[in-house]
Amino acid sequence: MNIAIYIRVSTDEQVQGFSIDVQKERLSAFCTSQGWDDPKLYIDDGYTGTNMNRPALKRLIRHIEESKIDTVIVYKLDRLGRKQKDVLHLLEDVFDKNNVAFKSATEPFDTGTSLGKAMIGILAVFAQLERDMIIERTTSGRRQRTGKGMWYGGRLAFGYEWNKDAQMLEVKPEEAHIVREIFKKYLNGESRLSIAEWAAKRTKSRKFDHSIIREILSRVLYTGKLINAGEVVEGNHEPIIDIETWEAVQAETTRRKDGGSPVGEYLLTGLLVCGVCGGNIVHVKRITNRAGRQYVYELYACKKQHVRKKDRAGESCTLGYYRREKVEQFVIDEIRKLSVSSSRVKEVIDKKQSIEPDANIRTNLQSKLDSVVSGIENLYDAIQTGAVKASAISDRLSKLEEERESIQLQLDEIEVAPVYRDYKIVHKRMKEFNKAWPFLTEPEQKRMLRSVVTHVVLNKDEDHEVIWNAT
Repeated sequence: MNIAIYIRVSTDEQVQGFSIDVQKERLSAFCTSQGWDDPKLYIDDGYTGTNMNRPALKRLIRHIEESKIDTVIVYKLDRLGRKQKDVLHLLEDVFDKNNVAFKSATEPFDTGTSLGKAMIGILAVFAQLERDMIIERTTSGRRQRTGKGMWYGGRLAFGYEWNKDAQMLEVKPEEAHIVREIFKKYLNGESRLSIAEWAAKRTKSRKFDHSIIREILSRVLYTGKLINAGEVVEGNHEPIIDIETWEAVQAETTRRKDGGSPVGEYLLTGLLVCGVCGGNIVHVKRITNRAGRQYVYELYACKKQHVRKKDRAGESCTLGYYRREKVEQFVIDEIRKLSVSSSRVKEVIDKKQSIEPDANIRTNLQSKLDSVVSGIENLYDAIQTGAVKASAISDRLSKLEEERESIQLQLDEIEVAPVYRDYKIVHKRMKEFNKAWPFLTEPEQKRMLRSVVTHVVLNKDEDHEVIWNAT
């Protein structure tokens, strides 16, 4: 007889007596008591029972279909699955269909009798009930924590670390610096892929691809807030970016399409925000005919005002319509005003600096670099003294060298990058911008504009406001 032992344990169940070794020991003893020799082991270590996407289970099903298994043994029914429909599918469509018996070592039933089949159905119901109750308790606990401004758990967001004693998220300065640059680069028109490639060269603490960048850009957590049952609430952790930057990024994300040009078709595409309702601004083209001539008007308007009522679920806005060329000229004129007024530049810098955290990024990076370099030197010393073989620690050395290189790259950038918090430097930059503007191509103008402007707020009566990128 060909016996299969199926063992499953999720990560959380390791501490609850369901460990791999415990199940293996008891199931092996059970097989011995039944006179079954050499059972085949199928082990899913660290896999949840809420779905059937488990490698050992898939292999077991394949072997059953190939008639290599006569009986399947589990420690407990819920090891097979936590969902009733999954358990019944395995019993009816896999085991029964292929004449394979099923037994539980701790529960008094098997599929060889009608009563056993009925018991399995009942226990499968309770297994799912237990799962649903766990989900309900977890959801309730999460909402209670979030309601108090406490992080609800899960994978740590890049840029933060968990302070177990204080029970709160704390900013990691060297990672927070990268997060701010990610948001800035995105608003400057760079693609998620190019940002991911940039970030991957500057830290080894997290792997980056375009989907990770998308996740970072969408998380309101970076503004010091949390999501509780779909509502945004205040958190007790320090923000890494301001809410205005986050909202500008969400507007930019809404505008972009995969494969499309990140910068957009128009000069201010993705930079405009409604000052009445905070909604997205859309480009509107109107054509009228008068006295045998055709006139084309290009306008900016809030999407909630312009889009047909049935498409906006009753939401409305009263911003109004503004000529595209006038809005664009307003922004250019504002830049020119900064280029001729150093006192006005100083006001912008002081306002921006007052809301941005002044982290000791360089000190933290240098400390981290010293630690990595010390680790590398210790490993080389161990090789030279013969304490270890080079081949035994080559992987470790390689990872440390990569980490050293990424930290050094960040330090070099901080060392050489201009710091625009000095209003004189910003003033000089604005003058250069104003001087170069007439000679730039349209794509160059779009990118250059995004380097100095975070977004533009359209207000009623043309009392618009430019939010500057003055860092």
